[in-house]
Amino acid sequence: VTVKLRSGQRPGELTGIELARRLAADAGVAAISLHPRHASQQHSGEPDYALAADLVDELEVPVILSGGLSSDERALEAFDRTGADAVMLARGSLGNPWRFERLLGLRDGEPTQGEVIDELRWVIERAEEHLGVERAGRYLRKFYPWYAATLGLRKRAAEPLVTAPTTADARAFLDRLSSGKAPALAA
Repeated sequence: VTVKLRSGQRPGELTGIELARRLAADAGVAAISLHPRHASQQHSGEPDYALAADLVDELEVPVILSGGLSSDERALEAFDRTGADAVMLARGSLGNPWRFERLLGLRDGEPTQGEVIDELRWVIERAEEHLGVERAGRYLRKFYPWYAATLGLRKRAAEPLVTAPTTADARAFLDRLSSGKAPALAA
């Protein structure tokens, strides 16, 4: 069993750290994943990597670092700075699953436009299989902005994708994009 938690609820409160200590010492968890921000911060503000480093030094179980790893460089820097056993990419990999390959040294550079389009088509198909066509269209709208960012689309150019009411509309946009018929793409 692994446990993922945050530093605490609010600044100045380290209930998550205290819980991590107890879980590692008394409950036999295999690893702790720490997002070194407080819950009240949500995803804003700087993570407290010094706090994470202290926990890594203190616990006998592996500590996995999460939170604030928005770029490959930040993930590697935080990994080195904290001495964590691993990093857990979450929101920072949405729309850009190629980050895993880059961080593992299996890939150099960003994906091509064609790779992103192919991946997004695959995601649309899987969502339709699991959710049905109608629900998939609504569900995927929250993911389209991340793919648009990976594609380097300007806000106006991405609008037909991020507001696509159906998966058919999203596919039609991807078809126009791959044929070069979508306007003003670069950010």
